[in-house]
Amino acid sequence: MFLTDCWYAAGFLDEFGRELRGRTFLGEPVVLFRTEAGELVALEDRCAHRRLPLSVGRLKGDTIECSYHGLVYNRSGACIKVPGQNDVPRSAQLRRYPVADMYGYSWIWMGDPTRADTRTIPDYSRLSLPGLGRHRITLHVEGNYQLIVDNLLDLSHLPYVHGTTTGNPPVSESASVKTERHGDTVQVKRWAENIEPAATFVQFGGYRGKVDIWQISQFQPPCYVRVSYGSGPAGSGIPQGDAIWEPGHWGFQVFHGITPESETTTHQFRYILHEKGNADAATIAEFYRQNDQIINEDRIIFAIQQKALYTTGDGASAADLKTSAIIRADGGLIQARSIISGMLQGDRAAAATKLRA
Repeated sequence: MFLTDCWYAAGFLDEFGRELRGRTFLGEPVVLFRTEAGELVALEDRCAHRRLPLSVGRLKGDTIECSYHGLVYNRSGACIKVPGQNDVPRSAQLRRYPVADMYGYSWIWMGDPTRADTRTIPDYSRLSLPGLGRHRITLHVEGNYQLIVDNLLDLSHLPYVHGTTTGNPPVSESASVKTERHGDTVQVKRWAENIEPAATFVQFGGYRGKVDIWQISQFQPPCYVRVSYGSGPAGSGIPQGDAIWEPGHWGFQVFHGITPESETTTHQFRYILHEKGNADAATIAEFYRQNDQIINEDRIIFAIQQKALYTTGDGASAADLKTSAIIRADGGLIQARSIISGMLQGDRAAAATKLRA
């Protein structure tokens, strides 16, 4: 169902501290906390005795005490105390997950811990650049994670879902679209020239006439997506790459941490990154409000879409769109789904070989 030998966003750095926080990733309950020295720890969220979640227990120093029968676990997941007896059952051992703090996120590795390599965490280093504005939001999405990836790789939906902010008809009707795949990376570039700017670009880009716009969505498995939005006065031309802050341009970037919770629910941790310019605090606050409106409009769509997948009567699974009509704008998401499907098949084949051995 899910790719396991990958890093996933567990949340934002400061979400985890000296309190026990329970979250479910890829169907597995996990308890997270920081030690007194600030080290992030992630353990299986269940007591080995009677399965009570340890996230409702008590943090004592760098150990967790179960709030049911008082068993105590250290940060490696080993039970070190059973009240009323001197010996500890060998089976009283919890799984510990590799974790890392990078680029404003805390990341978790849900697969084979010996294969965890922080060099494979997506390059979100731009979030660490000084002097830029940042805004973030945490969402719980009632939909499969692939529906979110689909959405971010096909921005033709902007005029219809986000018509009061970043969307206007030329984004869908008049745009040129180019999809490229390089290994396991998919990039979709959508651009339109000499068009009326959408409301958000008028308000924050300061445009009074027509513009050239470009939007670049980049996907890496399992579900890392970065979207760049750029614009310039009509005639300024469309830049190569995902340049958005050249002189005379206005734009912003969106970094998504998308982590499956279950087959039909997903955690979404999103950062907005932008130049502050000369905007005052009230203007920036309104820009953030609009971005939060946009992602919540998508969240509503995902929930309705997920429900429909189970009620169409065509046997569709959580995110199975095999019976759906295909349109030109689907190029990027088809490539992304192909990559995920191929990697899942590889994982299944490897698991079958291991069982036979």
